[in-house]
Order: sequence, then structure tokens, then C-alpha cells
Amino acid sequence: MPSLWPFAGRSAPLAALRSAPRGSVVVGPAGAGKSRLASQAVEKQDGVAWVRATAAAAEIPLGAFAHLLPPTPPSGNPLTWAANAIDAGTLVVDDAHLLDPVSAALVHRLAQDRRVRVLATVRSGAPAPDAIVALWKDGLLPRLDLEPLTLAETGSVLEAALGGRIETATLARLWDISQGNALYLRELVLSGVLRDVGGLWLWHGELTLTSTLRETIAARIGELTAEERDTLELLAYGEPLGLDSPVLEQLEARQLITAQQDGKRLQVRLAHPLYGEVIRESCGTLRARAVHRRLAAMVEAAGGRRREDVLRTAVWRLDGGAPGDPGLLARAADQARAVRDLALAERLARAAIDAGGGPTVRLGLAAILGYRDRYAEAEEVFREVQESGLTGDHRVDCATTRAFNLLWGLGRPDQALRVLDEADDGTLSLDARQGVGFVGGAVIGYAGDLDAAAARMDATERLGPLTPRGVLVHGFARASLLACAGRAAEFQEWTDRLFATLGPHADRNPSMSTSMAEARVRIAVSSGDLPAALRLAEHAGGQDGWARSRAQFGAYRAMVLRLGGQVGEALAAAAEAVALLPPRSPLGGSCLGELAHAQALLGDPAAAEATLARARDVTVPTGPAAEAPLRLARVWTLAARGDITGAVETALTVAASPYPIYAMVGLHDLVRLGRPSLAAARLADLPVDGPLLPLLVRHATAATPQALDEVSLGFETFGMLLHAAETSARAALIYRDQGLQRAARAAETRAWTLTRRCQGARTVALLDLDVPGLTPRQREVAVLAARGLTNREIAERLVLSIRTVANTLYAVYERTGVNDRVALADLLDAGGE
Repeated sequence: MPSLWPFAGRSAPLAALRSAPRGSVVVGPAGAGKSRLASQAVEKQDGVAWVRATAAAAEIPLGAFAHLLPPTPPSGNPLTWAANAIDAGTLVVDDAHLLDPVSAALVHRLAQDRRVRVLATVRSGAPAPDAIVALWKDGLLPRLDLEPLTLAETGSVLEAALGGRIETATLARLWDISQGNALYLRELVLSGVLRDVGGLWLWHGELTLTSTLRETIAARIGELTAEERDTLELLAYGEPLGLDSPVLEQLEARQLITAQQDGKRLQVRLAHPLYGEVIRESCGTLRARAVHRRLAAMVEAAGGRRREDVLRTAVWRLDGGAPGDPGLLARAADQARAVRDLALAERLARAAIDAGGGPTVRLGLAAILGYRDRYAEAEEVFREVQESGLTGDHRVDCATTRAFNLLWGLGRPDQALRVLDEADDGTLSLDARQGVGFVGGAVIGYAGDLDAAAARMDATERLGPLTPRGVLVHGFARASLLACAGRAAEFQEWTDRLFATLGPHADRNPSMSTSMAEARVRIAVSSGDLPAALRLAEHAGGQDGWARSRAQFGAYRAMVLRLGGQVGEALAAAAEAVALLPPRSPLGGSCLGELAHAQALLGDPAAAEATLARARDVTVPTGPAAEAPLRLARVWTLAARGDITGAVETALTVAASPYPIYAMVGLHDLVRLGRPSLAAARLADLPVDGPLLPLLVRHATAATPQALDEVSLGFETFGMLLHAAETSARAALIYRDQGLQRAARAAETRAWTLTRRCQGARTVALLDLDVPGLTPRQREVAVLAARGLTNREIAERLVLSIRTVANTLYAVYERTGVNDRVALADLLDAGGE
């Protein structure tokens, strides 16, 4: 990190300050960056004088101006004397709200006289002398309110400060905690809470406050009465709370708390997240435990009517040293797991076990360990619980959860199926048998056999009427299989019926909701709806604070960006997803596969090979979803090395995938590699729904360059710019072979234009693509024509004859393949002219 904190994210207010001819008054909260902004605005200017007001200097008239004034004051008017003594083009008055009345009057006088340009900073909410307030009230100087940094501005500041990218969730967390305050943001970074993972900065460990930040926040909180402190302590450990205290109004007036109506309750919070950090740090261990016990008692006395009260009460009791009921702790652990606070969920589950919780509590702990990517630990607990004598439905719950841990975490689908089969000993209820059957079908499907999976689910349906749990498990599992098959129409019909049946409880299970979100992304991609796929991936990844979920949908985001030709952005998205992976993960294939794929397309096969080598150690082999992305990446890594034969052979292995959505991509990669005859018939036979597959079939069977032109336009309509560029480049080659030079140049120009929008991507089809070359004179004429000038106007400007301009422009059209000024303007704009 640079030794000096960079100035970034304030381009608009900086421009406003620099362009204010008479100066301006910058108003904002403490730490917003007012002084830094003013300093930046006058940087490299001559004749700048600074006045920094302080409370101490305010005890003396003109004390803040002492360094600018002669040592002996006159006997006459001190304001005129002081104003005449200020020999500067620009006067910067920092913290003008702290000026004494005479100094404030002097600033007002200087602004009024307009002999000196005045820039003043004022803390919002602080009392200021009337003469300073009059600067903007009387229209002498414009007022510039410095708003908190936006999320995007915060990202710009952090990337400049850290010299690298910052992970999306980490950026959001820092912005939320700092609330856009530049000083707070800087101190949070200096606290060491961030870790550099391959050039990507992530949140690491617990938040600690620097002494500067702690002292700044403590000064903002100020002196507190015993009752005020008591109230703030309750909020620091338990916000939001429905409090009723006589000190609330005065705390609100001091902007230390906020209050908002929530139904019948008035919910009170601290006004800033960091206030809680400082207050908690000032509490000793015994004091903190007492506050926690008091919070638990308050909620229990009110009846604990809200669903979240279970979790809050259990945590407060645990932190207060009186954990109590193991049932309460176990229910709280389930709630923490549902909201993906997995560290807390594990802590609560272990506390429940220590308090006497039995096998079902240990089963919950095993599930939590699996969610925390500690699959081997989870398997040990699952095995112990299953051997402890569980009966009936509890045994099935253990078997089904353990089966997914064996499949996803350890890559053992066969063992997962054995565990499920052993659980069904013939004495199970219908609900339990349905659970075993549907989960077994899901395991088989994830492992790659969609037909066998569907057969097992069909057989399970025939066992009897579906119970509510059966509807849920079957519904989500079947939807996932339909998505892997690319059967979009059936998927939509199925999910519409499912959600109508489930009603408001459809999203109660976070894991199933994640599975459904993934299925929706797959359907959108296989149908060619890239905008919808990107929205779904970004929404699903942003909704969940779970690192696994962010990695999962980060990989999908990278895939969609890559398909859309935004290969540089795809590389960044994939790198972010990879940084979130644990040492071993079922998501290693998708995350590292997308990273290697983007690296290969950007012409860095060495980096792609290194990424694929790492994937061998990281990826848990769970089936096609883990394998296919890596094989697709290898296709283009080999192609980037010039090994087209190896690339074709690898694409053929993807084309044999049991998942039609991957087979479709593998077959089309054969077309992109120049082997359409290997793919055309098989593409046409695929059962994938949607408008994309017919376009891929047309690409594979295109027999003329004109047909390829139409396919290229189709790809562009889908937003698949790299595919469109490749297709136009192929058309250009065929046109040239046929001696149709003008058509060849038009196709080549289109391919070049599209490629320029693909952020540096280069593939086999684009290797022979040259930028349309124009002579300097041709380029000069082309640019003027693209701007709308007539031939006569161009001739007059360049001192040429109109005939010369016309001939030159004709040569430009011939070389580029465009026909008019509008098309020429589009071409030159895409080319960065």
C-alpha cells in the first residue's frame, strides 16, 4: 500500500471547487475529506495562504490568522488592516466553524471584497459563527455539500490505495461500516483487516480499530451520563432494540442513535456501526456479560414473539455465561445456519452439545461443518451419529445430509448412494422413503446419469401421494435435472407449478433456493438469454454472504461475461471467485475453469496451464459440473498453443458429456475450431430448448459466406460478440477464396470491429485478422466524413479538390467494406478513432 493515502473518488466536487471563480464553502461531516479536497483543489497553485482554525486559537481574536498578519495591530479598524495584510490570491480556511468572531468577520469581508478567492471548510452539524454561515446564506460563496463516498467511489479509493482489486463483498462490507467516511475508511484499511490473495484484497479476521480511529469515534460520542452510557451499551450489543428510555431523545439530538417505526415497535439503532465497536471495546468482560444477560431477559420478558428472537436470545445467553436450554441453542444454530452465519452456527451447536444435546444436535453440527467446507470433519460426525442408534426419520435426515457431504465434499457418489440405500430398512414412513428416493435421484443426476436419476425419481413418485417435504425435495431436484438437460420449456412449466404449490414457503430452505438459482442461470445460458443469466448470477451471488455461494455464482458471472465477449471482465470475475475457494472444493472446476478459459482467450496459455494444474489439486470430482468447465478451458488453452488437433480431441470429450448443456458447447467449439462436420448432425439431435441451439446448428451447417454473415448477425443479437467476430472472420476468408474482395473486406471489417469490443480476446478464427489499413490521408478523410462533413467541406479544410476527396473516400469504402458515412462513423467509433 502506498505510504500516502491517494486522492480518489471525488472528481465531481474537485472539479466544482476548481471552477468556482470566487471560491466556495465545503460542508461535510468529520472525516469526509473536506481538508484533503481543498488541498487538492489548490495544488500547484501559486499565492495560496492557509488558515487552520482550532478551538485554542479561537480564544484570541484573529488568532488563526496570526501567521499572516504583521506583529503590531493598528489603532484603527482591525478588519481593514487585516484584510489589507492578506497578500494571497487564494485563502483556504480549514474548519472555519472554529473561528473566533473577528476572524469569521474577516473571512466574510474578504469574500465580500472579492479581492481574494476564499475556500472554506465547515463541519456539518457544528455551530458556526454567523459571519461564516452568511457566506452561503447571503450568496457570497456557493455551498458545496460533501456527501459520503458512494460504493463505486469507495472502490476507486481502495483500489488506488491498495494497488489491486478489492473483492466485491469486502468492498460492500467496508462501505457499510465506514458509511462512506473517508477517514474511517482509511483507518479501517490501516487496521490490517484486509489480506492480499493473488492481487485481490479480501476481508480477513476480526475487525480491530486503530488508535486514531478509536480516539476519533470516542471524541464524536463525547461525554455520557450513566443512563446514556447504559442505553448505548444495550444498543452496542443488541441493536436493533425496541427501547423506551427518557434519554433517547437527547441521544437522537446528538446524532448518536436513530429510531424507526417497524410495525408496532419503535426500533432504535446506533447512528454509526463504529460507535458500537468503540463502546464494546470500553466494556470489560464482566460488564459485557451482564449486558448480554440483561438483553436476554428483556426479550424473554416481552415474550420473544419474533422469529429472530430465538437466535438473539441464545447468543446473548451464551455470551452472558448462562447458555441454558440445549434445545434453544440447537434451534438458534439452525437459524444461524439458515442465514449463513456459519461460524456462529457452529459455536451454538457445540454449546448445545456441551449443554446436553443429543444425536440430533450432533447431526446439525455435522451439516454445519459441511457448509464450512470441512467435509472430512463432517463425515466423521455423520458416521458417529449414524452409528449411535438413530431411528426412523432422524436416521433418514442423517443419511440424506451425509449423502450430499459425501458427494459434494468428498467426491464419493457411490458411497453416498450406499448410505441412502442402507437407511431404507423397510420400516420407514412414506415421507422418509420419499426423501431417500428423491435425494438418491439427485445424487445420481449430479454424478452424471440424468436418465437413471429421472427413473429413480419416477419410481419414488409411485410410492404414494407426495408429502409436503416430498414435494419440496422432488420439486427442486427435478428442476435441477431439467436445467442440466437444457429443457427450458419443461423447466419453466415445472417450476411454475412447484412454486404455486409451495406458496410463500418456497424459499425457506437456503440450500434449495441456491440450487434453484443455479438452475435458472443454466437455463438462461443454454437458451442464449445472457442478460437474464447475468442478472440472476449477480443477484444470487449478492444475496448470500456465504463465500461458497459467492464463488459459485461468481464463476457463473464470469462464464456469462466470457460468452458476451467481455473477456477482460470475465477474467476479473473468475479471479475473484477463485480467491474465495477453500483448499478443496466442488466449485474448483467451475471457478478455475473459467479463470483458465479467460486467460487462454486473452492469449496467455502459460497462465491458463498453471491454473488448470492447480485445479487438479483443488477440485473435488463431483461429476460433469466440475469436469466440463476445466475441459472447455483446456480446449482453448491448447488452441492458444497452436495445438488444434489436441483442442479438437478435448472438445470431443466435452461433446460426449451426459449433460446436454455441456455437450452443446463442446460440439459448437468444434465448429469454432474449424471442424463443423464433426458437430453438425450431433448438434441438431440435441434436446436442448431455446433459440440458441438452432443458431449453433445454422453455424455448423453454413455452406456459404452469406450464411455465415447471417449467423454472425444472430450471435451479435444474442450479445455473443466474440462468436460473431469469429464467424465474420471465417466468412471473410471464404469470400476472399471466391474472389469477392469487397465482400471479404466488409466481413473482415465487421470481424475487426467486433473483436475490438472483446477486451483483447484472440482465438484461432481471428489469427489472420488484420486491422483494416488506411493511409494517413485516407484516415484523415475518413474521420472528417464520419463526423458528417460534406466532400466540399473536407476539400476546403484539407486543401484538396472535391474529386480527390471523392476518390479517397471511395477507396476507404472499398478497403473497409462499408457503404456510407453512417457505417463509417460506427466503424471508426468502435475502433477508437
